Amino acid sequence: MTTVLITGAAGNVATLLRPGLEGFDLRATDRRAVEGRGIRATVTGDLSDPEFAAAAVGGVDAVVHLAASPLAGAPWSGLSVPNVDVTATVLDAAAAAGVPKVVLASSVHAMGGYVRSGSMVVDPSWPVRPCCRYGATKAFAEAYGHVIAATSDTSVVCLRLGLCLPQPTTTGNLAEWLAPADLQGLVLAALAADVRYGVYFGVSANTRRLFDLTNARDELGFEPRLDSEVFTREVRPGPAGICPLVHQAASE
Repeated sequence: MTTVLITGAAGNVATLLRPGLEGFDLRATDRRAVEGRGIRATVTGDLSDPEFAAAAVGGVDAVVHLAASPLAGAPWSGLSVPNVDVTATVLDAAAAAGVPKVVLASSVHAMGGYVRSGSMVVDPSWPVRPCCRYGATKAFAEAYGHVIAATSDTSVVCLRLGLCLPQPTTTGNLAEWLAPADLQGLVLAALAADVRYGVYFGVSANTRRLFDLTNARDELGFEPRLDSEVFTREVRPGPAGICPLVHQAASE
């Protein structure tokens, strides 16, 4: 049975993901207690500590790295440790331990600078263009992942995740929605794929398209099934785009 470590396992994305990974031997780590079925072992601690990170990744076949601050509008002081230092420490620990694969949670915010109302569909091969400091931390994570994949035996698959919720909340995030079932399918595809390094958007099969899924389909075999359009009568109005800082700047 393949052993998979989920970091940030008490967080929202991990909670939505875990039901799709119950066929694996799951380990979990977070700074707080992790509850839920399917987890065989839990370790609690701070992944910015290299010794703790090394112990957490020891003996696993893959790491799904989700631990991070998810606050797109946060200042750098609230992002640098959880999103930059922790990511580097976990990737270094995985490479040192010879972990075969890391699935690394990036974000659509790493490319959010391309997103404007009426803009074209964003190609994942374009240069990174973060829309905020949070997006910049995810761009760093992708770059550090490339270094690890190029200099060790650890492959790194970066997933630029959209809004991971049971359903979208506003008209403004209909294009970036990632349904829990599609999140699970994407991570399963990334774990199975024979990819040394790659960067892929993670959104559902939304009618309102902002992000190109072609390479995710071709290289990972990811086939999202759900479409946010079914919720159009339920969501409240919201500004176009994906970043609160971009919305603020546009209104000033």
